[in-house]
Amino acid sequence: MSSWKDEIMGAIVFIGSSTTGSSMDALEAAGRLGHAVILITNRKSFLRRQLEDVQLIYMQTLEEDIVRKRIVEIIHSGLDIKAIISFVDPYVSTAAKLSNEFCGSAISYRALQLMEDKMTTRLALKNNRASCHFEIISTEKTKRPTMKYPFIIKNPFSNGSKDVYFIENEKSYELAVKRLTNRLPGRQLLAEEFIEGPQYIIEVVVVKATPIIVAIIQQEISHNYSFIVTAYDVVTTMDEADYRCLWRTVNSIVQEVGLHHGACHFEMRLSQDGWKLIELNPRISGGAMNRMIEEAFRINLVQETIQLYVGEEPNLIRRKQMSVHTTYITVNSTGYLLAIDGVEHAALCTGIVDVQVKPSIGSSLMPPLSMGNRYGYVMAVGESSEVAKERAEHAVKLIKFYLEPF
Repeated sequence: MSSWKDEIMGAIVFIGSSTTGSSMDALEAAGRLGHAVILITNRKSFLRRQLEDVQLIYMQTLEEDIVRKRIVEIIHSGLDIKAIISFVDPYVSTAAKLSNEFCGSAISYRALQLMEDKMTTRLALKNNRASCHFEIISTEKTKRPTMKYPFIIKNPFSNGSKDVYFIENEKSYELAVKRLTNRLPGRQLLAEEFIEGPQYIIEVVVVKATPIIVAIIQQEISHNYSFIVTAYDVVTTMDEADYRCLWRTVNSIVQEVGLHHGACHFEMRLSQDGWKLIELNPRISGGAMNRMIEEAFRINLVQETIQLYVGEEPNLIRRKQMSVHTTYITVNSTGYLLAIDGVEHAALCTGIVDVQVKPSIGSSLMPPLSMGNRYGYVMAVGESSEVAKERAEHAVKLIKFYLEPF
């Protein structure tokens, strides 16, 4: 690219990215801000893509020491690196550490590192009022957790709802442990009490130890066996007492984990005993989250996170307020994708601002066991959350996937 060694704004190095969603939005945002964009990835799928104005560096592994050597090579080439960032697990804390090392950033990488391990997070917050009852179990032992049914079992390093199971009886417990033991031999697992109540994503940016709640998004969740978010609804108004309690809870957690500078998102349930922490993640949510926040409040959260990393003040002021609802596309059977119909029709419906369909013809599809089994979404805006939801659900029904059974 012509501006490859233009040092007016310098470069942003991204470690890892998904092929869609918030992390891809970040590549575009960095370019809009005037930076040269470098993506270091271990995903071969990027080798088949043409990313405009992005310098792609493919590496077989993204281990810290190997990435550090490549960063040194980039600097020696004469490029001025302003920040090193990741918006995907498990590279968020590594990128922050390297950014502090090479770019003089002040991101709280140890706090982000703690968040990448759900077991470490639970232990660090065990005395916080928002914490739930949990137990650490081993796949090598058959002793069942002491907590009552239902409860949750998860891999402490899971993301995207992979390796997270809803346990409602002995049979489902044995099946989950068997599946996790096969996938994670010798690994300790996390058992957590099941919290009743609506679940929310809380997107947070922390500046000089002060948390700013950027957005609150209610989740619609199915949990026949694993937990899958099937829809999101941006919250534009909340009971004042609930919000004040939420902010105090977020602030207490931020202080306890030591996050003084950085971005993260909470998954929380509003129970009869107040706000309870389900998960804490060291980055913005993936998928459509950045686009939803931008449609609702005209805040591009990945762009403002980049500004934070390069030492600028992020602009997190809401410049509009619009209800946004996103419904995800899943299938009820397994098979090879033969054809897709209705996408253009859905996109033309009133209030629809984005339609995404992920799989290509010939892909193998299956009912949702993780977030990766969501095959697209329809996003709608409206004067109220009810209107936005009605529009999204109407449009998504127009999209048909035709499968050939395995």
